[in-house]
Amino acid sequence: MPTVTPGYTFTGTTDPITYTKLNLLAQPTVAAVGPNDVTTTTIANNAVTLAKVVAAASNNTFLARSTAGAGNYEAVDTTTTGLGFYTGAGGMVTQATTKATAFTLNTMCGQITTAADSLGNATVVSSVWTNSKIAATDVVIINHKSGGTIGAYVFNVSCGAGTATLYITNNQTTGSLSEALVLSFVVIKGVTS
Repeated sequence: MPTVTPGYTFTGTTDPITYTKLNLLAQPTVAAVGPNDVTTTTIANNAVTLAKVVAAASNNTFLARSTAGAGNYEAVDTTTTGLGFYTGAGGMVTQATTKATAFTLNTMCGQITTAADSLGNATVVSSVWTNSKIAATDVVIINHKSGGTIGAYVFNVSCGAGTATLYITNNQTTGSLSEALVLSFVVIKGVTS
């Protein structure tokens, strides 16, 4: 098994792997990474390793950052269509009974369909959302995708450790709404230090 030396670019899928020394102190000219090639480099105090993997079949680029010692791992997937998650990271759930009914969906992104019970004007309802992927420092972006009256509601999510609270407000000044709402969400990982 070949070893990875900081400051080198490695290509190829069989031994011996070819490599090129990078000058990280200058402004290097970086050639395009070929299909299925891996580029790695260690920066700063040799504590952070960055890797770039290009998958030829889907024209995806996968960027990973591994911090030595702490065992932390972060990744970003970019494609020709934008930034997001791989297939399989999402999920769907339909809320039972009322908009206040607790539900479980342990994914980083996906779709929540609420119950269709009545929500009075200027009224807020909350429900507990169990999600093992959510930490207290995370941010959830949530949008009203379809179902019901688009623009008539305000949505907020308060994150905790393995849980969140979904708040839905009927923002109309008069009248109640009895609609099943389809919400799309993405969890953004956050830290406070």
